[in-house]
Amino acid sequence: MPQLGILFDAQKLGSGFYGYTAFRILFTAIPQQDLAGCNLYHGEIGEGRLRPYCIAIESEHPGQLPRIRQVMANSMARGLLPINQRFLDGSDLQDEVLALAARITNEGDIADTQSRWLQEAWQRAQGQVSLHASGEPRPATQHARPPQESRPQPKLPEKVPMALTVTPLGLNSLAYLLAFCVGGALAPWFGWGVALCALVLTAGLVQAAALHWRLHAEIELSDDQVLGEAKKLLGSKPLLEVAEKLGHATALKSPLLRRLHATARANDLPGACLIAEQHDRADRDSLEANALDLRTQGWMIAAAAFCALGASQMISGGAVNVAENQRLAYVGVAGCAVLQVLSNLLQIRGQRLQAAIRDRIGEQWLPLLSKAMPTPKAQTETLEKALHELANEFQALRLALERRRDSEFVDMMGGLRSSIDQLTPVLASFREPFILQAVPVAGQPPVAVNGRPKAMSATA
Repeated sequence: MPQLGILFDAQKLGSGFYGYTAFRILFTAIPQQDLAGCNLYHGEIGEGRLRPYCIAIESEHPGQLPRIRQVMANSMARGLLPINQRFLDGSDLQDEVLALAARITNEGDIADTQSRWLQEAWQRAQGQVSLHASGEPRPATQHARPPQESRPQPKLPEKVPMALTVTPLGLNSLAYLLAFCVGGALAPWFGWGVALCALVLTAGLVQAAALHWRLHAEIELSDDQVLGEAKKLLGSKPLLEVAEKLGHATALKSPLLRRLHATARANDLPGACLIAEQHDRADRDSLEANALDLRTQGWMIAAAAFCALGASQMISGGAVNVAENQRLAYVGVAGCAVLQVLSNLLQIRGQRLQAAIRDRIGEQWLPLLSKAMPTPKAQTETLEKALHELANEFQALRLALERRRDSEFVDMMGGLRSSIDQLTPVLASFREPFILQAVPVAGQPPVAVNGRPKAMSATA
């Protein structure tokens, strides 16, 4: 079957996975319809340290390979060898053992490949631009993917409720201002003891109403509709843009959106779960502090009533004022009970809100976030970095030895450097599973299939 080999300079394709870059160049320059029915092979050819990287295209349709050759001859992409060294014919590829990379179906789809990097190169190249001989980009409009249907833009809350803009200091000041007014109005009618109890009770009631108002605003900003809009946003934009969108002032006022913002900024799923747990603990502590404040106000009413009763007995010289004592006891007990009940009701409602948010985060948000988070970097990158640093150290040592004119050590360092260069592409091939399809017997040529050696799976 006719074949065409396209050669690349691996050194110019970048220090990373040069096979991925080479296939990106091929798939970007050649429309998928022009590759229909082809078999793609790849691997390094030739001998020596600097061996070119080859992508071989096999096709049984006459005229298909000449069109591909013409397009790649006009390409100005970085990484291709010069035009006089860029191509190999089928006869030149007979002595080379290349691995089967993929097969392009007659419908123009990629098949028979287990390499994720090759599938990603195929997908990313669709709809991109190819190059004329002049080097100017030409949009591949006729082969681009059909435009996706326009989605409605997610609408998150853009206005902070007034209940969440008032500071706690301002609420406390307003509460005690109203309490002094009430106490001053009751003092001439019931006496200073009842007025003192009414002052503390009024301050507690105002604070309880303010906390209820604030909790109601947080519930409105943490409902299911807002979570649905945030999930739409995660499906339509990259993760960093989602985190930025959830980082505005309104979102940070909502317990749910504040958790979504923090988890979207996390680098991994365990970190996102830890952040969500920390926010949950902080909100729970804040709720308990508010409830404790109201309970303290209730016990302060009881203490004020007891102190007023004792002071009135001392002032009256031990005379019992039944009506005054009854009023103080009634105000103290009733006020303490009312504030204790209000604190319990607010704490129960806040705990229900936190439980609902916890369920939405764990069951709906974190599974979607785990799919959107980038995969961790492969360990091969660390290995390649270590090899690169080791090669630099050998180079520095070699230069130092050359200055000392020690030829024996210089030759040894040169051999070590050559070994490292030969080892690097082998280690880089571990990115994909290495499957040995055919192993030639020592001393015998490879078995020919259709006029060419049988392929061995390898990676670039």
